[in-house]
Amino acid sequence: MLKFVIFALLFTTTALQAMPFEYQILKPGEGDSIRSGQIIKVHYKGWLSDSTYFDNSYERGEPLEFTLGVGQVIPGWDKGLVGMRIGEIRKLSIPYELGYGERAMGPIPAKSDLFFEVELVYAEKPLPPDTLPKDIAKKSWKELAPGVKIIDEKQGNGEAAKPGTKIKLHYTGWTLSGRKFSSSKDLGRPLETLLGAGKFIQGVEIGLENLKPGAVRWLQISPAMGYGARSFSMIPPNTTLIFRMEMLDAEKDEQLAETMDFFPDTSSLQFQEGPEGLRYAIIRSGEGTPAVSGKNVRVHYTGWLQNGTKFDSSRDRGQEFIFPLGGGKVIRGWDLGVEGMLPGEKRILIIPPGLGYGSRGGGPIPGDATLIFAVEYLGE
Repeated sequence: MLKFVIFALLFTTTALQAMPFEYQILKPGEGDSIRSGQIIKVHYKGWLSDSTYFDNSYERGEPLEFTLGVGQVIPGWDKGLVGMRIGEIRKLSIPYELGYGERAMGPIPAKSDLFFEVELVYAEKPLPPDTLPKDIAKKSWKELAPGVKIIDEKQGNGEAAKPGTKIKLHYTGWTLSGRKFSSSKDLGRPLETLLGAGKFIQGVEIGLENLKPGAVRWLQISPAMGYGARSFSMIPPNTTLIFRMEMLDAEKDEQLAETMDFFPDTSSLQFQEGPEGLRYAIIRSGEGTPAVSGKNVRVHYTGWLQNGTKFDSSRDRGQEFIFPLGGGKVIRGWDLGVEGMLPGEKRILIIPPGLGYGSRGGGPIPGDATLIFAVEYLGE
């Protein structure tokens, strides 16, 4: 009986020993060591613990290109390739937890330990990181808009960024205390997006307007124009944010801009007082039969919080929204705000909490939130 217990203990201990992560340099390389955030190209061979090969880039004649350290490859590669030099070849022994885990992937069974020989053939020169001056709060900031201050480090040339402009930029963001929370340079690639499409907090949207390629601008954004009283990732509630923005390219796409809704400058619009505290501004006239309660109506819309955060858009989905007007199937602000619209008409609605989601909120909408909508009535 004692022999059986000892054998069982030995067997259990052996079974629990997972393969350790290891790497071995088979051939040294030359030049600078690579780090996370660099775009690299590698050739590789991969095999399982029974020596079955499952992939080989040499046979395809084309190396694999990816950004190191940002999750584009398995964790074992992000961990095991850091520090390589051009021409270096490493053998990686990767436990399944740092590979594909408990799921199968093509010819690789679930819970498979993986082995690779990896040759580094190219590494893009790393971008120099942005640094935050220690006296940043004491700099001579210029107020661009309420809650948004700027310092222009460098002027640019060419097309100025406007809502509807495709932009490419590098950015780094810090809290006012100096903690970095995000940087495109750490990711090794610039951010490409459409200005005015609600991809940024409102303070950044405002701060990027009119920047030209080559320009560098610092932004100081108040909590009200940032993430407000809610936390976001590494950003605590009620945090003032600092950004360094470097505009690389700006190109207006007129056709795309026509199909987009952009966060409105409500201070420049003439609003009418609607029922129950609703306010609306007609920004494009329509013609035809007005929308009436009891009928199904078709609309396109985009909704924002007051700080410019977009929370929903039918245009992003590419599908119009149909609902019975006056039937209580949407928030009351919509039933009141869409009634009377003419086909082709577009309105900006400012909906108080009592006509929206009230104190409870809903999804990405916090409690007691005033909502801003761009609504285009398409007809019945």
